Amino acid sequence: MTLFARLLVVAAVLPLAFATPGGSYGSSSCKSSEFYWEDKECCLPYGGSKNPPSPPKGSSCPSSWEWKTEKSCCVPQQPPPTTTPTCSNGWGWNNSKKCCEQPSPSTSHHSTPTQPSKPATSHPSKPTTSLHSTPTQPSKPTSSSTCEDSEWFWEPRSCCLPHGGNPNPPSPPGGSSCPSSWDWHSGKKCCVPHHPNQPPPQCGSGWGWDDGSKCCYPHTSTRPTPTPSSKPGHGYGWKRNHKARSVSLCPNDMTACPIAGLKGLTDDWECLDTTSELQSCGGCASTGAGQDCTAIEGAWNVGCNSGKCVVLTCAQGYLRSLDNKSCVKI
Repeated sequence: MTLFARLLVVAAVLPLAFATPGGSYGSSSCKSSEFYWEDKECCLPYGGSKNPPSPPKGSSCPSSWEWKTEKSCCVPQQPPPTTTPTCSNGWGWNNSKKCCEQPSPSTSHHSTPTQPSKPATSHPSKPTTSLHSTPTQPSKPTSSSTCEDSEWFWEPRSCCLPHGGNPNPPSPPGGSSCPSSWDWHSGKKCCVPHHPNQPPPQCGSGWGWDDGSKCCYPHTSTRPTPTPSSKPGHGYGWKRNHKARSVSLCPNDMTACPIAGLKGLTDDWECLDTTSELQSCGGCASTGAGQDCTAIEGAWNVGCNSGKCVVLTCAQGYLRSLDNKSCVKI
């Protein structure tokens, strides 16, 4: 073969040598300990890396997959099969992101597309409004899965509560209190427990638990009954001569109430907290300004909450009214 013919053969072979898949986008560019992953056009080590990083919050990798920061996705530790990767229970595979994701509460909008379409025929604007209003629904949990790791689900009020209770709980309103290991919850307007599976609530001495309102109220039998008398200190409250009566003589937030006698009001009076006083709830009962909660017909256990009588339980043969203000005979 002449020199000219040899040069022609070399010239013909060179383009084929450069055209072989030996660049950055071919399996031949990988090492013997690596395999080529076509989805992301990269070389990956057999068996995965020694110390793979953790995936970001809200995502995870399937079994035999690991997170690769450079690709911002999960990558296989072995040449992957053609089937869809299997994620953990409750997680779904996102093929575009190449990772497992946990379904968010907002996915419920897409799972029931027939619901917003019903009013669309007569009120086209309603479906749009309902979709924007539903993100507020997670604030009313329906199960423990909606609570944070530091919280637990309390079924009686369908809400998430912090383990150990609120570090700075608000005080309950006047005339009510919370049991030990319970706090006042302003949003639910009741007492809530610190932990799940607590023992039955124990109120303080002279107080009783009302399971309906989830709160402690004073027993009627523990409150002394005012006794009309002109002798200072005899009976309930601070008493002064009616002629020298002055609002300033009573402590703050207390009302000077005349004491009723056999022939009407006497010259004696007493200082009462009419926001919680059972026999002068909301004002002086002797003057007709307040109500005697203990005189409610059929009531067995009552309380005075913020100047309003509250029936806690009724005697046998009576049922508590819907507004908890009276007992209805049955």
